[in-house]
Amino acid sequence: MKCIYDFKDSCKCTNKSRTEKFFSYLCALKTLFMENITQPIFDKNTVEFVTVAAELCGFWERAPRLKRREFVDKSLKLLPLLYLKVSLLPECERIDDFLPETFVTESDYEQMRMAVAALLGEKDDYLEVFLDDMAYSDTPIRQSISEGAADIYQALKDFICVYQLGFDRTMNDALAVCREGFAEYWGQRVLNVMRALHEIKYGKSASEDEEAGIYGSDDSDVAEEELYEGLDMGDED
Repeated sequence: MKCIYDFKDSCKCTNKSRTEKFFSYLCALKTLFMENITQPIFDKNTVEFVTVAAELCGFWERAPRLKRREFVDKSLKLLPLLYLKVSLLPECERIDDFLPETFVTESDYEQMRMAVAALLGEKDDYLEVFLDDMAYSDTPIRQSISEGAADIYQALKDFICVYQLGFDRTMNDALAVCREGFAEYWGQRVLNVMRALHEIKYGKSASEDEEAGIYGSDDSDVAEEELYEGLDMGDED
């Protein structure tokens, strides 16, 4: 906007000019604010997805200190919620050609896998049919909950660590990569792990484990109202 100068003092603007400049400044602030709101990384569903992902990662990181029932019960609450929140994420495209930084090392991955495997014991293995390798096999392929959990953990933890850095560009690309990974592989891992955990809790062998004391008493301190607190379970925007 062109500034109207006072001929008595060319270094100062008239009251009209100052008013116009202030109005332009407010318009610029409003535009910036609206741009931030419409960015996928600041979308309500993105924030809620980050919340659930962080909760799941933090919970699984405590696996060595958990009992089997607690791990199974809370995982069966968090995983469906995670799947829902990913399905509500806004469309997001990469800005840069290179992939965002990763944080989960091979050692971290293996530590998570071994912790879950040790916790579940003989219940870790299950038969899976939703695999690409099934095209070359007539029988189900043996998989493990611990490996599926480690795959999910790696994808979520890498995203969370980039998101927490607070740089819009890398946050955007991390969100795009996370959505792509969900569609390509780890979304199926979520469903596979859920099915296997469901079998542990509700399958035919569950009652036998209860009687033998393997599954343990229901001493989980997970409150449903705490699990869903602050999360909107409404319709997609």
